[in-house]
Amino acid sequence: MGHTCSTVLIKCMDFRLTRDVYSWLEEKQLVNDCDIISVAGATKDLVENPQGYVFSLIKLAIQLHQVKKVILMHHMDCGAYGGNAAFQNKAEEIAKHKAEVNKAREIIVSQYPKIEIESYLVFFAEKGWRVEAI
Repeated sequence: MGHTCSTVLIKCMDFRLTRDVYSWLEEKQLVNDCDIISVAGATKDLVENPQGYVFSLIKLAIQLHQVKKVILMHHMDCGAYGGNAAFQNKAEEIAKHKAEVNKAREIIVSQYPKIEIESYLVFFAEKGWRVEAI
């Protein structure tokens, strides 16, 4: 009997995101229908090493679980990118994350042109974190 799921989520390992990302997965009805790749910087390893560890996990999810969608999820104040202090302002930080996500998208699509890709940026909000499409 095969085990399949619809989606693979690539997110940062940052513990601060756990509860809110899980709630978001529930809202999207992806709990028990989503492989989760959780590594420092989310797509940072993929961008720096396009055929490396993270790519091998994406490939495995596609081959083993027949996923049809990849979700790329970055977050503000990510330590792998130096946190908030590494940027002059919020706009610069957002631009960096968008650029990294776009590079990751290109890498994945170059190998899997039919895969659906969504990308999100998680912002710290007054009551937890807020997930926004980018």
